Amino acid sequence: MGYYDNEGILKNTNFKRYNFRLNLDQTLTSWAKLSFGLGSNLSTSRDMPNGNNFFNPISGVFIIDNVWNLNDRDANGNLRQVEQVRINPLSIIETFDITQQTYRTMGNVKLSLFPVKGLNIDLIGGGDIYSLQGNEYHPRLPYSGVSADFFPDGYVSLATDNLMLFNNDLNITYNRNLTKALTSTTMAGYQIQYNRRQYAAQDGRDLAPFGKTIAAANNLFNRPVQSLSERFISGAFIQQTFGFKEQVFLTLAGRIDKSSVFAEDNQNNFYPKISGSWVLSDYLKNKTLISSAKLRAAYGQAGNLTGIGAYDRFDNYLLSSIGGLASITPSTTFANPSVRPEKMTEFEFGGDFAFLNNRLSLSVNVYSQKITDLLLTKPVPPSVGGTSIVTNVGDNTYMDNKGFELMLNAALVRKKDFKWDLGILYNRNRNRVYGIDGDFFFLRTGGPQAVLNGQSFGAFYGTYYARDNSGNLLKTTTGLLQPERGVQTTALQGTTDRGADGQPKTTGVGSTELRKVIGDPTPDWTGSLNTSIAYKKLSFYVLFDAVMGGDVYNWNRITSNNVGWGPLAEQEIRGEVPRGTVASVAGGINGGRIQEEHVEDGSFVKIREVALTYELGKVKGLFDNFNISVIGRNLFSFDNYQGFDPEANSAGQSDRVRGDDFGAVPIPRTLMVRLNGRF
Repeated sequence: MGYYDNEGILKNTNFKRYNFRLNLDQTLTSWAKLSFGLGSNLSTSRDMPNGNNFFNPISGVFIIDNVWNLNDRDANGNLRQVEQVRINPLSIIETFDITQQTYRTMGNVKLSLFPVKGLNIDLIGGGDIYSLQGNEYHPRLPYSGVSADFFPDGYVSLATDNLMLFNNDLNITYNRNLTKALTSTTMAGYQIQYNRRQYAAQDGRDLAPFGKTIAAANNLFNRPVQSLSERFISGAFIQQTFGFKEQVFLTLAGRIDKSSVFAEDNQNNFYPKISGSWVLSDYLKNKTLISSAKLRAAYGQAGNLTGIGAYDRFDNYLLSSIGGLASITPSTTFANPSVRPEKMTEFEFGGDFAFLNNRLSLSVNVYSQKITDLLLTKPVPPSVGGTSIVTNVGDNTYMDNKGFELMLNAALVRKKDFKWDLGILYNRNRNRVYGIDGDFFFLRTGGPQAVLNGQSFGAFYGTYYARDNSGNLLKTTTGLLQPERGVQTTALQGTTDRGADGQPKTTGVGSTELRKVIGDPTPDWTGSLNTSIAYKKLSFYVLFDAVMGGDVYNWNRITSNNVGWGPLAEQEIRGEVPRGTVASVAGGINGGRIQEEHVEDGSFVKIREVALTYELGKVKGLFDNFNISVIGRNLFSFDNYQGFDPEANSAGQSDRVRGDDFGAVPIPRTLMVRLNGRF
């Protein structure tokens, strides 16, 4: 059983969770065993608008001019407006009521049979039922002049999201000694997964006095939303492993996977696998120095069975109202009946080694992945009647990942009452995309994240500063900054062009604002270091995480400078740079926004977790083992990032739009007490 209470970083935000887990094992006969597991949790939260929107109080602070006092109130104690059009961020924090309540129950049953020697049969059934209800309430604002986009007359919404997931697995394993030296392990089985989701929502504005529910809305300006989706995934596999003298192992495998989200002709796909390993321990004479060694290699393929939505391959029509009459309009995203899953082909090679009587272990892995049939939402010309299409972006288009991983564990001290362990993990990955039609396209409107040939997925692509031949900033005759101009010869490169005065041209041929890759959210490397120290019944654990080399596009820095309180704006106010410098970067004086200015190094080292645990051992009549822990997470970040948190992302968990910071709430620092017992 567990209870978790997290007070949010912003005032009037919190998250609470109550949960329990039960596992039961029952031996039925000498050849049958039944296992049962059940877990459930209830979580509630009070939230604030987050991410890429102007209701977010964090982005609201960044976008409001610094001449306003956010705490200014009228005679009745109501907050005043901070500037025309905008809403006071404190109004959001103090009066908005945004809540979520989630129920989730997960269960599984496993029947294990071993009727004859060497034969194991596992039949597994499981379910996951999830129900979320969200409510949002904005009261009427006590001041005038706010844009209608901010709902000054009040706003309310209600949404429910219900998900059911059922799975069934059958795994059969048969082990046999073919000869004294040769062993065989045969595995076969299948998996079936069914997913059903139902979502409904309604919102409205112009609230009746004292009303906080959807019934109080006099203007249901959007039609109700209701969607139902179903997805079916199945797979079957067979795998054969041969072992020779417990030293050399060879595995051959294949599986067929099917997903209902793809076109009928492309739903069934075969994926092969081959792997091998060689245990060198028997050849080692001095096992004190090298205790064990194993080399391994593998080749295989896999498919992305959930790369698109349940009905993304179909023409999806939208219901709306025109002149009071119901209407049906086609989506601006085109159907693609021939869409197929992405395919990843991977080769990896590595080794596992132990030294000094197993006091030191080292694992090394080198890999190369190639992902073909990439699934992307690709822009299309508006002249064809739409804006985008979900498609595999070409037979010659692919993504590759190349890298290596290293894991080192050391038992530094082993005494009767004292132990000290150390672990190090290092990972380096190089991501590149090739074969993009037209060399590039943006992942979303207004953002710098793009897909470009020869670059990592989501690299920042934008305008940059004009510089002289020595690399120094080339300023206008009045000392202002300006974008580089010339002729964009390729997507990644442009040829600069200068006028008779030595300045970039602003008219005619050669006056195009040039673009290039100005940053990359993909880190150069990531790593972690953990250490644990135990003295008798007391233990201490600490984990450091490091991300080095990844860039962040700091939208907050853009907006704070524009309204007069960012670092560049401060320099301008102090007279350290010419007046108009901020405007020259933001765009509108010498051209468009110079996007290079807002790319920052997002490298960091974080104290990810610190834990202190005391083992009470057996508690007579209650527990076989009981311990109590005090745990802190995300305690401190060592970085040079000018924003709040280089790890936060306005796009949430998206793996397509990364390194984007606009009003993102930093990852919270949490402290907890954990009681853990086994009985």
